[in-house]
Amino acid sequence: MKIKGTTFYIYGKKPVEEQLMRNPDNVMRVFISDKMAKKDGGFQELRNFAKEHRIPINPVTKAKIQDYVGDVNDQGVIALLKRAEYLEFDEWLNEIDLDAMPCVLILDHIEDTHNFGAILRTAAAVGIAGVIVSKDRQAPINGVVYKTSAGALTNVPVVRVSNINQTIARLQENKFWISAVDIDENARKPLTIWDQKFDTPTAFVMGGEGKGVSEKTREHADFIVSIPMENMVESLNVSVAAAVVMYEWKRQQLL
Repeated sequence: MKIKGTTFYIYGKKPVEEQLMRNPDNVMRVFISDKMAKKDGGFQELRNFAKEHRIPINPVTKAKIQDYVGDVNDQGVIALLKRAEYLEFDEWLNEIDLDAMPCVLILDHIEDTHNFGAILRTAAAVGIAGVIVSKDRQAPINGVVYKTSAGALTNVPVVRVSNINQTIARLQENKFWISAVDIDENARKPLTIWDQKFDTPTAFVMGGEGKGVSEKTREHADFIVSIPMENMVESLNVSVAAAVVMYEWKRQQLL
């Protein structure tokens, strides 16, 4: 994928449509493969969105699309965006309704874009109030993330911060309880997500691939909670683990 400055491409019908519907001002141009452009009704709804907001649509060859985004499942349509959409922490916090007992995710350096996109997709499905990421050693918002999230990225606030541990402290000051999702090897009886009651504003910290939650971040958390597993399985992919945790939180809210 070629990126110039802060601009980047997203690809696939659903991600492009979602961006046109939710934030058309961020779309600079749409490219449709000439083969699809010749079809009657090809991407007609998408075309209507673009036309409504005066966004140029260019028919290009399949080879040209691949030149822009590589050999991916682009479905014959890509869009050039002005910038990745992150919120500042204070801006996001001012909009949070603490009485609604919100849940947020804190990603402790998730570096795989497919994992990042999958987490965002589940977060949107569950109704998570925000996903907090670090500016360093974190997968960026890019075309892979948009595609993997299936357009859900436009429905979940992504908050970018300079320091995860300082952010945890700020959340705690605002009545959030912080649960680091990891194994507490020092506990006589590890606390699992089934043992913990999530009846306050909640933040789950998900550790990066391979290393898990960093030691310093574990020290800042209020709880360390694990996911029950059998058959000597030691860990799950971080996007799967995040889904399990988010849905346990959601289940408890529905009781």
